[in-house]
Amino acid sequence: MEGLISSSAQAIEENDDLLTQILVRLPHKDAITFKFVSKRWRSLISSPYFRRCHATVKRRVSGLFLYHVTNPVNYGFKFFSFDTSSSSSCFPEIPDLISWQILQSCNGLMLVHKSKEMFIYNPTTGDKKTLPWPFPWLLGSLFVYYALAFDPLRFLGYKLIYIFGVEFSKEVRYQTMIYSSESGVWNLCGSSFSTPFERMDFAHAIYFKDSVYWIGSRSKMTLRFDLKKECVKDDMPPLPAEPHHYYKYFLASACGFMNLVGFGDSELCVSVFRLKEDYSSRWVLMHNVELQFTPLVIRENGSLRRPYSIIYLIEDDEDEMALLVQTKGKVSALRLKDNTYHHVFDLPKVRSTDLHYSFPMAVMEWHRAFEYIETLACV
Repeated sequence: MEGLISSSAQAIEENDDLLTQILVRLPHKDAITFKFVSKRWRSLISSPYFRRCHATVKRRVSGLFLYHVTNPVNYGFKFFSFDTSSSSSCFPEIPDLISWQILQSCNGLMLVHKSKEMFIYNPTTGDKKTLPWPFPWLLGSLFVYYALAFDPLRFLGYKLIYIFGVEFSKEVRYQTMIYSSESGVWNLCGSSFSTPFERMDFAHAIYFKDSVYWIGSRSKMTLRFDLKKECVKDDMPPLPAEPHHYYKYFLASACGFMNLVGFGDSELCVSVFRLKEDYSSRWVLMHNVELQFTPLVIRENGSLRRPYSIIYLIEDDEDEMALLVQTKGKVSALRLKDNTYHHVFDLPKVRSTDLHYSFPMAVMEWHRAFEYIETLACV
């Protein structure tokens, strides 16, 4: 048996393709450590081929960047890992997040804004690339928004969508441009379109399977940018209902589907919907969670109150969906399949005097989550 194992190990060692397929499945930290095994291993792990193979292996979200707003122009960011016990845990390269504004994260890459610069950042490697302006004259546009699409399982490199609005007569017309890291240039794409500006949330884009999605901030409208046909389409079903009071829906991809999370009939009920990929039907209700029956909601003077906020929707270790819920000083994961929950990480305290605005009835010290996924992709 020992001889058989030795011969198998030798066969793997002598086969670059087979060895690569094993090494790319290791955590990034371990792969970097194995560079010191030999010059051959170092060359193998440092090669562009290894990077491409590493990118095609599906990775789970291993942590979140969360932020709170301390004043209208400053954002307080902090990274939280889902697994702090493993010695193989890969922590991202932490930049100067005080002066950065993360706009979007997508499969390991981030779209970041700093001062007048917009750039792509890889938190695994610490590499960043400043993006060229689409056209100088577009700087005078009324509204400008970017969206990032990076999916190594479906296309090479990454793509950026640029939406700008120009006022014509009594309406605002929007135009889109697309940038590919493969070509390195911006191209005008599709025809212009119009939609009530105050009703579309172009600032919060979500990528999922060859499309970038936006939902309405004050309406049931939904739009998507088709990356294959390079145009905006309005073939999405409307949102299930108007958002409850001042709470908004948010989109999240998990378990191979695009999902929609929002409050149901009351602030103590959270609904999770799933979008069918043919876009021909309505959003399908998958989960309706009554949080009043969980310890996440407490009673005070005989009445229920909601000292929590919904942060994110994740895919847990058993390929099931779970809501990340913020309560006093901590974040818990509420598994939707059976409504069980467990502690994920603790939150540092934010002094109330640091917050220059408040949201009624909700704990909003930390909000807006950006996922961290390990990737060696070049920027």
